[in-house]
Amino acid sequence: MRQKGTEPLGVVLADDSEVVRQRLRSVISGVPDVRIVGEAADADQALARIREHAPDVVVLDMFMPGGGGTRVLQDLAGADRRPIVLVFTNFAYPEYRDACLQLGADHFLDKSADLERLLSILGQLAQAS
Repeated sequence: MRQKGTEPLGVVLADDSEVVRQRLRSVISGVPDVRIVGEAADADQALARIREHAPDVVVLDMFMPGGGGTRVLQDLAGADRRPIVLVFTNFAYPEYRDACLQLGADHFLDKSADLERLLSILGQLAQAS
């Protein structure tokens, strides 16, 4: 984790939709002390970007090619340095929420209703660290 006041909170965006990633880039750019350090369109790319950039936070879609968010969460479970994971999905069903949280997700957010909450969490994390 970064030291307070040194550099922005690093975020990797992992979503198979370029439109969603573009929208997230746009709105996250307005959050002070937060910077997108990498992007991924599938689980393999997500894991590679996480290893490459060691982000503080991953915004993770649940359903992507290559095993999706659950595979990424499983792989991160054994990591020495694990980023904060915000699952951001169109499938905000209780059974998916429970599964993601059991696999180690820190937050489970609905794409259709929780964009402001996502931005608020990122802002709080940037201020706290």
